[in-house]
Amino acid sequence: MNKLLGVPLSLVLGFVALASQSSHAAQDLSQAKQLCENASAQQREMARAAGYDVDALCASLKNQTSSSNQKQTSANPILPRELEQFPLEEDKQETEAKDKEDIPRVEQKLEKFGYDLFAGVPTTYTPVSDIPVPSNYVVGPGDVIQIQLYGKENNSYELTVSRSGNIQFPQLGPINVAGLSYTELKESLTQQINEQFIGVKSNISLGELRSIQVFVLGESFKPGAYTVSSLSTVMNALYVSGGVKEIGSLRNIQLKRNGQLVSTIDLYDFLLKGDTRADRRLQSGDVIFIPSVKKTASVAGEVVRPAIYEIKNEKTISELVELAGGLLPTAYAQDVRIERIDEKNRKTAIDVNLLMAAGKSASIKSGDFLKIYPVADKNENVIELLGHVLRPGLVAWEKGLRVSDVIPGTEYLKQNANIDAALIIREANLLGELQPIKISLREILKNQSNDENIALNPRDRLVVLANVVDKDELKVKLEEFLEKEKVKGKEEPTEQELTEQELSELRSRLSLELRSQELVLINQELMNQAGFDSRAKLVSIDGSVKFPGKYPLARDMTIVDLVQLAGGFAESAYTLEAEVTRQDLSNPQQADISHMPIDLQQEFLGTVQFQLKSHDQVVIKSTPEYRDVAKVDVQGEVKFPGQYTIRRGETLSQLMKRVGGFSEFAHVKATVFSRKELREREQEQIKILQDRLRQEIATTELEQSNIGKASDATKAQSLLDVLDTTEATGRLVVDLNAVMEGTSADVVLKDGDRLIIPTFRQEVTVVGEVQVPTSHLYNQNLDFEDYIDRSGGEKDTSNSDAIYIVKADGSVVLPNKSSWLTHSQANIEPGDTIVVPLDTDRVNSLELWTKVSQIVYQMALGAAAINSF
Repeated sequence: MNKLLGVPLSLVLGFVALASQSSHAAQDLSQAKQLCENASAQQREMARAAGYDVDALCASLKNQTSSSNQKQTSANPILPRELEQFPLEEDKQETEAKDKEDIPRVEQKLEKFGYDLFAGVPTTYTPVSDIPVPSNYVVGPGDVIQIQLYGKENNSYELTVSRSGNIQFPQLGPINVAGLSYTELKESLTQQINEQFIGVKSNISLGELRSIQVFVLGESFKPGAYTVSSLSTVMNALYVSGGVKEIGSLRNIQLKRNGQLVSTIDLYDFLLKGDTRADRRLQSGDVIFIPSVKKTASVAGEVVRPAIYEIKNEKTISELVELAGGLLPTAYAQDVRIERIDEKNRKTAIDVNLLMAAGKSASIKSGDFLKIYPVADKNENVIELLGHVLRPGLVAWEKGLRVSDVIPGTEYLKQNANIDAALIIREANLLGELQPIKISLREILKNQSNDENIALNPRDRLVVLANVVDKDELKVKLEEFLEKEKVKGKEEPTEQELTEQELSELRSRLSLELRSQELVLINQELMNQAGFDSRAKLVSIDGSVKFPGKYPLARDMTIVDLVQLAGGFAESAYTLEAEVTRQDLSNPQQADISHMPIDLQQEFLGTVQFQLKSHDQVVIKSTPEYRDVAKVDVQGEVKFPGQYTIRRGETLSQLMKRVGGFSEFAHVKATVFSRKELREREQEQIKILQDRLRQEIATTELEQSNIGKASDATKAQSLLDVLDTTEATGRLVVDLNAVMEGTSADVVLKDGDRLIIPTFRQEVTVVGEVQVPTSHLYNQNLDFEDYIDRSGGEKDTSNSDAIYIVKADGSVVLPNKSSWLTHSQANIEPGDTIVVPLDTDRVNSLELWTKVSQIVYQMALGAAAINSF
């Protein structure tokens, strides 16, 4: 049975397919939708009598189809303007922002205002479909009207407005609804239902709305015909078409209907005021026409939004500035420049004052370029407090302001501030030429009526210097400097590689920077102001002062003033006499250098005041024979071991008297004397030998590979590894008994010397190429060969002719009288070491092998002796 009471069974099966959502169901859904649309009123009545509510089923089917269409629309959105046209990538934005920081605002490139409205939107755009339907919406063909009946009857209908403007309402027949507003539609249908159905109430709404076709023409990004929702507005259509080209007008967008101008939209109202009242709803066949832009004017510099603006009704400069968001607080409104092309096509400029009514009302023309410059970057009516103070910064200036008003007490200064010499840096003329003035805060704080308490001028800089620099900060600063030199591609200098003078100068310069960075900048300003006829107002002081370096030359500056600026005398200063070196440039043919002695005592007593001139160099001498304290370390078997301060020229024998002589357990012949400068020199030689040995190993390996033989430099390489870890000892061989007896030259002591008197040693040590390197108790009846035999004898790799003995005092003797070492009587004594070296001929005769092996053994033995303490 294919039909039930005249109802097509396929209609019911369509809804079954809807529930199962299979692939076949999709086809049945399409058929069911078609049956719903074609079902007559008689068929619907027959189905209802059989127990099927076809209207409800069709409404459900319609909702499902509408939801499916919406999902499809979301999956295939209409794309707005292609974002590639606008470089909005983060990297480009960061680069452009960084570039703009270095360019004054008034010189930065301008962009046309408003066109990025269509570039910053999301990458998808879905047409309007789910917003509430306004009451004045006009119903037309294609709209779906949803009707729900409840009460005595419960039915739901989705009725589509036909092309003729009618809907087929069950039991009521065709009803014309086209042209009615949404409000009128609800009122009309409600009235008819109330009249025809007793005891039934209704709820009427709009379902899926019709689509309309509009045209976007003119300077659109993608002109053409677009299908949009009937609820769409002009702005929606602009988004769909990608927006406006940069040659299109934003202020004269025209909406035309049936050839007549309906509305003109100014997007500036939307962008600047948020006013959307001019955004009209579209009807089918509407044309949105975007004409080309006609008039523009540019605003650059100190405004909120520098850009190129389209002008419409704006006539004056103030109106154009208002478009740009107004002036910034930094704008110099008194002098605004307009660049304009005049009637004769010549470029000209006009200056206006925006603080005056005439300037604000000045007219603008298309193509004008308005430049608004910033105020001068100068602090007016302020003074600046800098340096070693607790609250540096700007201080309001008023007439009669004096130094004591800015620094009324020591509580305004940091600890260790220099109160004997502060600087006022004053602009002497309109060109900003600097004039340093030296003052004494000590005298001002004692008595505010003192002449030093001068009146301050606007823009004066008051600089207070520090008298102490943190040593740790200086060390960090020095390390940073050395690291910078390395980064620059230079070989990194170290403190050891710098000469004493270079290191001293570097520390002085860095100390001055730590003491006052402001002073360094002021010195640079003074240098920049120097010229052929005006020498830089700078003087320098070197020698025994706390902070040697360059300082500003104040008016009537004396030697005393400069010493105070430099932090005062160092403890090593020779306070009787100084020297001034002056360069005389009065002779254009040749500079003349003169040296002048200065009586410092008379200077500080005030009886004489030597006036300094530009580029004078003052040298404060050091007290004769003053130098850093030299110390010697004495350890071991002496009566009073410890660290001793020595005077210049003091000898070892004199020192031994001070330490009280030897203890009864002292092994005087095994004395170890180490010297700092010898250690540094030996370390240099070790480095040279390392490089040469590496070169010889590489050469030997290359020679062996060229003749097809495998290189055997394993032992040489292992010795090189040992050499890498070997540290110089700086041992000086001293016969201490002979020195004390006066039969040997005495040793003049130096700073860093180290004297070790070990405890008496009974052993004799055998090392090198023997079977069992070890130590033996001293036996006066044994010679060196006996000790070697007691160590198992020599290996096959030993060199018997090169055996040598390292005596307890560090000297070396060669018992076999070889020519490569000096030697003496080869008697073995307690503490001696017998060295049996390797036969270097067995390692392809490396040239440096013997020397290197000798150094390694001797260094190891010396280090063992020193490290035992």
